[in-house]
Amino acid sequence: MSYDNDTIGNLPDILGNILPELLLFSWLRSSLWLQFKPQQIAAGAAYLSAKLLNMDFAPYQNILQEFQATPAILQDVAQQLMELF
Repeated sequence: MSYDNDTIGNLPDILGNILPELLLFSWLRSSLWLQFKPQQIAAGAAYLSAKLLNMDFAPYQNILQEFQATPAILQDVAQQLMELF
């Protein structure tokens, strides 16, 4: 399979669309759902996605408050998701 420059140039966009879903559904293979609320898992997956894609997550801090996700929860969820891979 070969990739042209347009495909390679769009790789961050492609990963940006796939990575959050991959991380989000990975919690089904773990005990995250026993430890955290669904919205906290979603916030942790978004945090990890942003971290892996080198995106600035600071502008979205207000969303974290809505999801009741503290920095400690985000880091714990992200760490457990990373252990799945």
